[in-house]
Amino acid sequence: MEWLCKPKLYLESSDQIVIETEPYTDIRPAGNSAEAIELNIAPKGSFCFEVRVDFRFHGLLDQCGISLYQGNQRKALLGTICHNHEMMRLQTVIYHEDGGDLAGLDISSGIRWMYYRVWYRSGHVRFQYSYNGDRYSEFRTFRVEEDGEPLRIGIYACSPGNSWFDCTFSKMTLEEKEL
Repeated sequence: MEWLCKPKLYLESSDQIVIETEPYTDIRPAGNSAEAIELNIAPKGSFCFEVRVDFRFHGLLDQCGISLYQGNQRKALLGTICHNHEMMRLQTVIYHEDGGDLAGLDISSGIRWMYYRVWYRSGHVRFQYSYNGDRYSEFRTFRVEEDGEPLRIGIYACSPGNSWFDCTFSKMTLEEKEL
């Protein structure tokens, strides 16, 4: 694993990473210009990556989740964002050369954790989510062009406004199968 943007305050152990975000950090759509905290893992071939993310958002637009890169370009995000004080949003953004498209699902602001899973095989990607880590629901499927650049998985957390929050990434598993 390597940090794309290393946080000032974090704890890392063999089974979890705890991050405290900083105010006015955001995940930019361009790719490698992220100010959000991002950590990347480079699997080989087909893979399945799962993670549990615990969070207690303090401000609007606080967010965390997983990212998918191909080369230096961010291809997709799957995460949770604080929409307002009564509602959060589970959302994905799929980036294309000329922008990106967003899909979302409103969820209760009382939720304090989420499990995310990304599957990849032969250009096909599936994003899934779970409230308990046992039963996953499909959220989004899409294709990425296989251009020889390997895919990388990341975790991210950021606070675009004047806010901060603690975010814990745990129960990370990566299953790989070389092509």
